[in-house]
Amino acid sequence: MFKKIVAGITVFVIVITFNAKAQKYELGLFGGFSGYKGDLSQFNYMRFTDPAFGLVFRTNFNPRSALKVSITHGKVQANDATSGIPDQEYRNLRFQSVINELSVQYEFNFFSLNPFIEDERFSPYLSAGLSVFNFDPKAENGQRLQPLGTEGQGLEGNPDRYKLTDLAIPLGVGLKYRMSDRWNLFSELGYRITFTDYIDDVSGYYVDLNSVPSTLTKTYADRSPEAGYPANLPGNQRGDLRKNDTYMFAVVGISFSFVSSHCPSF
Repeated sequence: MFKKIVAGITVFVIVITFNAKAQKYELGLFGGFSGYKGDLSQFNYMRFTDPAFGLVFRTNFNPRSALKVSITHGKVQANDATSGIPDQEYRNLRFQSVINELSVQYEFNFFSLNPFIEDERFSPYLSAGLSVFNFDPKAENGQRLQPLGTEGQGLEGNPDRYKLTDLAIPLGVGLKYRMSDRWNLFSELGYRITFTDYIDDVSGYYVDLNSVPSTLTKTYADRSPEAGYPANLPGNQRGDLRKNDTYMFAVVGISFSFVSSHCPSF
């Protein structure tokens, strides 16, 4: 489903780009870092761990507002063993996950942008919108965790396994600089409010391992014994189900404006 949505948006961007009649359309690329905050990283705010990159298509309605569509690829990870927090070291869980995101956001520039007026080439901006993203938490050896049902998902009387594609609310703050009528620089810090607590495969309580038929599930459901600690009792807290996970991007990029010689610029 996610791939179909991305393909549809990509075709839309290409068609619009080649039919652009004024410079209000931009196509660009960006790169930077991605990070995550969740059950394995509750006290590390805005910690970026892995590279991220993507493409952006922007339609400028006027010098102070725009609509952008972006596709971003990143990765997030965390490890209890390196947290320095005793309770997390006891728990000894870890994960890594690729994040693929398709986002549509409205941008508001604080100042008008005009490449032909020196004082109007630069502006901070805010953005917000809606994203669809895909994730797939794995152990350090690449073992996929969602199919295992590490918190009893899929067992009789328990919830089904969580979805790997979900929605998020993207919020961003950034800076834009119009180098010329064609080229633009930008930087952005983006924060994603999600509706899932399973980006890290951790949310609720330890499952009764006697009810779990899979040896793999037993191995990854409770990893405290690997660190030399006693096994956790069924029903003990494994994660913090009061809060959903979040992820972030910090990027810089460059975009190209499509200009028509007979159209006024802004």
